[in-house]
Amino acid sequence: MKIPASYRTDDGSEYETSVVDISEHGCRLRDGIATVRPGAGLSISIGTMAPISAEVRWLYRSFCGVAFTRPLHSALVEHLQHAHARGALPSDEIPAR
Repeated sequence: MKIPASYRTDDGSEYETSVVDISEHGCRLRDGIATVRPGAGLSISIGTMAPISAEVRWLYRSFCGVAFTRPLHSALVEHLQHAHARGALPSDEIPAR
């Protein structure tokens, strides 16, 4: 899965990124994450969704993990996963947790 996304930092700067893994509680971002640090708050727009609040939890190479402030509904997560199934990243490019 590779869903186009963008995020806005606390200082108002906006960056393009992509979501490569998502659950009700958070997601993994790839690319465009050079400006974030663990503990930083951000507002993230995934696909055509309205922005949601999240916190950066970890960084690893060109990936970062974020936790949503409020969990997403499971039906929304399932829709995002299926709607963007084409163009998935090969599993060897995604780091183990």
